[in-house]
Amino acid sequence: MVTRLLCLLTLPTALAAPVAQAHVGDEIYPFFELLDEDLDRIDLTDGSVDDWLEVVGEPSLTASDFFWEYAYDPADVDFRIWLAWHENSGTLWIAMDRVDDIYFNLYDGEEPWKMHWWDSSIRFLVDGDHTGGGFSYFRMFNCHECSEEEIEEDNRQAQKWVAIAETPDGEHLFHYAAISEWAGREPYAAAGGGVIGASPVTTVTEFRVTPFDDYIHDDEEASEPSRLYPGKTIGFTISTPDNDDTQAKDGSGVWPFLSLTGSTRALVHADFFVDGLLIGAGESPSLYDDPSAVEPSSWARIKASF
Repeated sequence: MVTRLLCLLTLPTALAAPVAQAHVGDEIYPFFELLDEDLDRIDLTDGSVDDWLEVVGEPSLTASDFFWEYAYDPADVDFRIWLAWHENSGTLWIAMDRVDDIYFNLYDGEEPWKMHWWDSSIRFLVDGDHTGGGFSYFRMFNCHECSEEEIEEDNRQAQKWVAIAETPDGEHLFHYAAISEWAGREPYAAAGGGVIGASPVTTVTEFRVTPFDDYIHDDEEASEPSRLYPGKTIGFTISTPDNDDTQAKDGSGVWPFLSLTGSTRALVHADFFVDGLLIGAGESPSLYDDPSAVEPSSWARIKASF
């Protein structure tokens, strides 16, 4: 089953759906549904996207969709990103296949939030109920003046993860609000990756995570996972670095982060996310009869992807 082909049958219904407020921009990006029988066909640890091509189809994003601080040159770095979702587990699935002419990854397994400094990493932020608002106070590493109230709100209504293809300890995923690490582990999350070749280097980073409408870092039972269903609009953004600076091997240098929004404000405020639409695998017109559907003018990116 290739989910993308089945989705073609339901697009006209989505076009007639009511309008809701978008986050940033007039484009939305499709997350394609994985059915229960698809989960065993996608291996997050195999270091390959062949299974994604077979189950999901073509990627939702390419490097040309991202904001660049310099002229885009696919000979420098190029990548494809798949976006998917699974209703029964309430999880979002992401994979990045990347080719990089100069590859730096000296992540040593210490201070996991530093994963995002190194090539092959992908930072994923999500607002599962599309409500926007501030959500991150950098409690882990830059919150010396935060109040207790701000600390309690960190990542509560939107969350931030970073995943990376290559690690020394086999831990490929970090949840930024990880005072307790339950949200970054089974059954809520999993990740893997692989690295092939040299100059250029091909990397594959794969993971799945659970978005939360109410994430309470020290209370798993009271936390509320987002309900995922066909036709739902979520907010999200993605960024990835391109570290070509040999002086930045200790993580102290500055290098471009390629992102969907081009704004660092998205790191702390979900109003600066973009829109994603959960595309269902079924054919029923009722799948997209939901008031959270985006306005018709935002469908250019989805239609162009087929």
